[in-house]
Amino acid sequence: MFTHNFFSVNYVVLTFQATHYVLKAEKVLLEKGFKFDIIPTPKDISSDCGMSIRFDPKFTSKDLLIETLKLINIDYNIYEKWMK
Repeated sequence: MFTHNFFSVNYVVLTFQATHYVLKAEKVLLEKGFKFDIIPTPKDISSDCGMSIRFDPKFTSKDLLIETLKLINIDYNIYEKWMK
């Protein structure tokens, strides 16, 4: 019997090097109408900052997010959290 494992991105996490970068990103993303949550950085993600921004990929285009973050010119990392 052949079975498939289907995975989907449940959420996207942005990490930053410092809290003030999170706050700067938050300001711009709110102004642009993005929906997101500020969360503690997940333990399985290594980051210099204890705060991250979480998006639901069903409602937020990753490409649009990247284009918007170019406006503030800060370093960040994007993690896609995959779940069954």
